[in-house]
Amino acid sequence: MILARLAHAIRTQNWFAVALEFVIVIAGVVIGFQITAWNADRAAAERADILTERLIADLRAEQWRIEGTSLYSAQVADNAQRALDALEGRRTVDDETLVIEAFRATQIFSFPVIRTTYNELVSTGTVDLIKDADLIAAAVEYYETGSGEISLEDPARPYRYAFYRLADRALYDALADTCAEPRLLEIGDYAALPQILDYPCEIDGHDVAIAAVAERLRASEAIIPLLRQRAIETSVDSRQDYWQNLFDRILPPAPGSE
Repeated sequence: MILARLAHAIRTQNWFAVALEFVIVIAGVVIGFQITAWNADRAAAERADILTERLIADLRAEQWRIEGTSLYSAQVADNAQRALDALEGRRTVDDETLVIEAFRATQIFSFPVIRTTYNELVSTGTVDLIKDADLIAAAVEYYETGSGEISLEDPARPYRYAFYRLADRALYDALADTCAEPRLLEIGDYAALPQILDYPCEIDGHDVAIAAVAERLRASEAIIPLLRQRAIETSVDSRQDYWQNLFDRILPPAPGSE
């Protein structure tokens, strides 16, 4: 339609009409580009909002995981110290209590690091979509430290292996099933954390094995230094405080964390 009018204007030498048609065409192209740009900007803004919300959700989950790890490590350390006190004669406990405490001193909080959104941001090159500079800086610092640093786990586990060598396999399996961390722990459930490891625990049907393992624990010369080391290494970890302070700076208080 426009081309037909333009051709007619040229044939009749109606230069005003020719100029007008050119202006209409150029304006249409410019408006089309502008609309496309507006749509792209709007889509990018919506994408940025979604990714920001997801990144905040992941870091909230990590805030909970770090809190859980801190409390869990403290309870592992308490169990290690109680077992050590029993073995060194500072307290008297029955065989079952000693074995449970010595077992719980072996435990490691193994909830995986939650980094799905950050990995997507990096792999798709969309980190710049996150407009909150403090948020993305904290995420980069946290996730780029390396899995060993943010998992807060010690890959060397000499005490855990030493206890396993002393334990009866069936008893060890019963301890793992009954006295380890709850299997249905949900991300964000702060109410479950105070008893994440130190909840009531009883072992039925393994009296002979419990007595035998307790005797081995009391007789072993190697177990006490390893248990003492375990009590120390799980009682203080400055990384936990550092990450919690980082989360506290960039995230509002998580529901239920007060």
